[in-house]
Amino acid sequence: MDPQSNQNVPSIVEEKITKHNGDIQIRQYLKGKFLGKGGFARCYEFTNQETNAVCAAKVVVKASLTKSRAKQKLMSEIKIHRSIRHQHVVQFQHFFEDAENVYILLELCQNQSLNELLRRRKRLHELEVLCYSSQIINALKYLHAHRIIHRDLKLGNLFLNEKMEVKLGDFGLASKLDFDGEKKRTICGTPNYIAPEVLEGKSGHSYEVDVWSLGVIIYTLIIGKPPFETSDVKTTYKRIKMNAYSFPDHVPISDAAKDLISKILIGDPSARPTLDEILNHDFFRTANIPKALPPSFLACPPSSQYIKQHMPQLANYQSTQIQQIQRLESTAPANIANPSGFQTGTSRPSVQQNPSQNMMMTDRGGAFRRPNQQSSEKQLPQSQTRPMSSADNQPQFYPPSINTIQSNQRLLSAPQNVKAQGDSIKPPNVWVKKWVDYSSKYGLGYLLCNNSTGVFFNDSTKILMDMNGKNFHYFERKAVNSQEKQDVMTTHQLSEYPKDLQKKVTLLQHFRSYLENTNQAQNIPGSSGQSQDVDMVDDSSKQPSNVYVKKWMRTKHAIMFRLSNKIVQVNFQDHTEILLNSESRQVTYVNKKGERQTLPLNAALESNNAEMTKRLKYTKDILTHMLSSNNNLASANGTGSSQVKGQNQQPLMSAHTKRGAEPPLSDMRGGLSSGVPSSQTNRKPFNVLN
Repeated sequence: MDPQSNQNVPSIVEEKITKHNGDIQIRQYLKGKFLGKGGFARCYEFTNQETNAVCAAKVVVKASLTKSRAKQKLMSEIKIHRSIRHQHVVQFQHFFEDAENVYILLELCQNQSLNELLRRRKRLHELEVLCYSSQIINALKYLHAHRIIHRDLKLGNLFLNEKMEVKLGDFGLASKLDFDGEKKRTICGTPNYIAPEVLEGKSGHSYEVDVWSLGVIIYTLIIGKPPFETSDVKTTYKRIKMNAYSFPDHVPISDAAKDLISKILIGDPSARPTLDEILNHDFFRTANIPKALPPSFLACPPSSQYIKQHMPQLANYQSTQIQQIQRLESTAPANIANPSGFQTGTSRPSVQQNPSQNMMMTDRGGAFRRPNQQSSEKQLPQSQTRPMSSADNQPQFYPPSINTIQSNQRLLSAPQNVKAQGDSIKPPNVWVKKWVDYSSKYGLGYLLCNNSTGVFFNDSTKILMDMNGKNFHYFERKAVNSQEKQDVMTTHQLSEYPKDLQKKVTLLQHFRSYLENTNQAQNIPGSSGQSQDVDMVDDSSKQPSNVYVKKWMRTKHAIMFRLSNKIVQVNFQDHTEILLNSESRQVTYVNKKGERQTLPLNAALESNNAEMTKRLKYTKDILTHMLSSNNNLASANGTGSSQVKGQNQQPLMSAHTKRGAEPPLSDMRGGLSSGVPSSQTNRKPFNVLN
């Protein structure tokens, strides 16, 4: 049995510190979210109760250290890691132990690892690869100068901090040479990244194994998967020994990148280039490599303008960017077991979408703190605030979202016999045209058909930039009485706004840049063979300028938006759409071919179009489900409010509601996964350093 499966880490961890006079000081840490696991350790977020400093804690169960080799391995990791300090190495803070566990406190990297980044993005642009690789090389040069071989260089051990700097971590397999020229013979590493000389084991290995792993990393980031990867480890090892890999034709890669990878992935370690030779290769001369990348790149590929700025000599930068967007928007979503994956989509009539199959809803607290809360994160540069005009300073209230949910649900449940005449049948004036889902970190960004850009943040605040790009509206839910909350809107100029909105405005600008850039591309799937925008979009000057997304949710089959203009929009993963207007009692349906039809609701429900009526029924079931969930939760809270509270509770659907209760839709598929907690066992205490 794996001792880690029974790991018992208390919610409050105490460190006993013995002072010089013999007194015992107790330092307490609050255990936070689980960060990941690997080998014999699990990682958690720890908060120092005295200083509020947050760090990553690597927790090793002592029961896993009963063998002397495991104990020596941990001691070696601590000894090596605590001896080094570099800008691109995860900072070792200190370690301690109690009767059950050993705790290694490390620098917390807020933006996860390159492994999670690649899961979201699928592939990276070469400019990004250059930036990350140059930082990895700097870390390796430092380690090798101190006679340290990392020996487990991989995406999962390369972390990103809040500045988007790469930090090399996990020194569990690292080894320190006693002298230059010494060879190590232990067979260790991760299958996809392990060098052939490690597998051979006859002549030993040295620094060159890290160079090999670097080549695998560069290939993996550009192509999207490791060069020797197979479903079977033995076959992977065989391919590594035979140096059997290739560059797929369907993935854009420069000749310079191919040449460098080919020079690194050579079986003879003595023939591989040194780290300095890699930095001097033509691949690293193709760009003005930025010191750090914008945080928006965690979710979105670089814009053509950004690439043009840093890679002016790259003639095909635009086609490469478009192809990456195509892959990003057409890639299948991550499994629900990893629900933080980035998804993107677009809505007809402009571009088709590919909504996720899994359910991802919006009220996930913690990714953003409210402006008046203290934050341990480093803030972006702050701008000066301006005195607001009376119009700006006057809060505007927006009614609770439950009203629209109820009205749309009732509309679909018992439609009245409304006969719209001739030109009274009009499509909705504002709807979501594009979106990018980065709710794993910040929230949902979207572009409306009137060219306004908005973000629904994970803390349920919203921000909307006007189509002119000069002003923005900020929406925050505030209590209007003891029974309900409403969205309160304040308006600011982009040149002057409260400094506590700096981070959110910056993210809004990043989302806007990405969404507008992809909107202008001409080769994105779905941009051809559709109705012209003029058929559905009136003069933008006549459209409401402050329509925004009030709620959104994801199901296995669709993504749903609830707009402030009382439109409910449902985009299905087969590229069909439903837009429901409770005020005009009309439905706009877009079929798989992109053909649209707007008609009265009663006519839609009685239509012989089975595909449309099936999707209307699904929309009704979801609205009923949301309404029931909100009412149940409100009753449980002892109030009539529809606002769901709590970090793990989400709007529109109660966190206590089983996702399996979602209404089915034939000919569409989705998947769920679940985990079962393991039992706990007692562990015999001992001192790890003895």
